[in-house]
Amino acid sequence: MLDEKMKTVVKEIFDNYDENQNGVLDRMEFFKGFTKLLKSLAGGESDQEIEKIANEAISKFDLNKNGVIELEEFTDLMSFLIIDKGLQIDNL
Repeated sequence: MLDEKMKTVVKEIFDNYDENQNGVLDRMEFFKGFTKLLKSLAGGESDQEIEKIANEAISKFDLNKNGVIELEEFTDLMSFLIIDKGLQIDNL
């Protein structure tokens, strides 16, 4: 579970990705933002590999399968990256 500071940072990232400010990330908004995050953390992955990872993340974390990523789903994704994969808050 993320602490309040981390939740605030995740919400800020979500809002930054949400270009049209409609409260959800459509596929393009998510893809652009998440790809940028992955590239900043990349260990030499190709653009094709990064695209594959981003597409898998959309499929896995769009829990209600409505085609958009909502804040709760995005928070689950970021929790997974931070807690399970060791993503450092400084990298966000």
